[in-house]
Amino acid sequence: MLMLVPGVPVRIVGRVVAVLAAVGLAREAWFHLWSERIWELPAVLSAPRAEERYRAVRSALPRSGRVGYITDEPVNMRPGILAPDRWGTWLYQEAQYALAPVVLVVGDTKTEMVLANLKNAKNLEAIARDHRLRVVQQFEAGSVAVLSR
Repeated sequence: MLMLVPGVPVRIVGRVVAVLAAVGLAREAWFHLWSERIWELPAVLSAPRAEERYRAVRSALPRSGRVGYITDEPVNMRPGILAPDRWGTWLYQEAQYALAPVVLVVGDTKTEMVLANLKNAKNLEAIARDHRLRVVQQFEAGSVAVLSR
């Protein structure tokens, strides 16, 4: 009897390899057909990138330095802590990526300029009033705005 692994017949090793290959194939099928939904990729690729949303905002902000950041959604400030995905955290990360090297400081309204990044543009005036700021310039139909004292 031919044995590849000491004490285990080739037929058993072949079956184990076939089962592992089937599990791997099923995992890839699940990932590409269910989790990633490959048929939706063309729509995702044609969606505007974060840099496009903040292109006009960049011209209203300084080239570098600190800018305050406020939003109408909660932002998770403790990386590494398992927390549900939050819209506010996603908005903050997207803005920070697109506007770098400007540093957006969440909750800081004492800076010369403050970026308001909102899920609901109707909240802009109330948020500006609550923080005693005035709207300098609006972008994205009011969902992104530059505020100041």
